[in-house]
Order: sequence, then structure tokens, then C-alpha cells
Amino acid sequence: MEFKDLIIPTINVNDTKVTISDIQKENLEFIEEDEMLYCVETSKATEEYYPHYAGYVVLFIEDMDEVEVGKSAGMIFKSLDEAKAKNEEVLAQKEKAKKLASVNASKKAIAYAEQMGVDITLIKKDGIIKTQDIDEFIKNNK
Repeated sequence: MEFKDLIIPTINVNDTKVTISDIQKENLEFIEEDEMLYCVETSKATEEYYPHYAGYVVLFIEDMDEVEVGKSAGMIFKSLDEAKAKNEEVLAQKEKAKKLASVNASKKAIAYAEQMGVDITLIKKDGIIKTQDIDEFIKNNK
């Protein structure tokens, strides 16, 4: 698998996060080497990002997202099939995060549900869902 990871660089030593703006390509679109992909903005500077790599774009971010320095904003793949597979994975993760955002559960319970293979969104409870609620759900749904 040939790809380039789009790691957010340090632009200003005082900023640990940047804002992504002016995204030029859609997911799965082809980008030429040294073509501008997006802008990275900090409190004091704005820089255009030109990946030195040609291929199919898969972005993990959207316009005006705030991203930590050192994290990945996306990837560029040589193969369209590999880009499509990664894009599907990213979309599934975003959908899962959206579902979990609507659940009133402790972080420990969310991690436990994942470990046990339980869809925590199926547990209906007034108040915060805890690990005991997941055990009870598993017991009642065998």
C-alpha cells in the first residue's frame, strides 16, 4: 500500500492546534504533486499546504475543523481502490462517533460496550449508562 499521511506540521511554537480552511479537493479526487490541498491557519499565520505526492485524497477533516499539530488530516493513496476502502472506514468511524454523541454513557461504559461487542445505542435508560447496565443488557439479550 503506497500512501502519504497528511500530518499537521508545527507552524508556530505557541499553537498546538490549527484550523483547516480552503480545502481544494473532495474525497477520492485525484491531486497532482505539489498542487495546493488546503490552508492551515494558526493565531499568527496562514500557510497553504502542497503535498509533494500525487494520488487520491481521503480527508479526515472538513473545512474550518480545528486539528491538533502532529495529527493526521488525511491521506493520499496511489491506488483508487485503497483510497475507497479507507474512505469507507472513515465514514463508518464518523457515523459511529455521531451515534455515540447521542448516548448518555460514561467513557468507561462506552469502552466496555466496544470490548463486549455491544451496540450501546440499543440500551435505553434514564440517566447515565454504566458498565453494570451493559452486563444487564447482555444477560437479558442472550
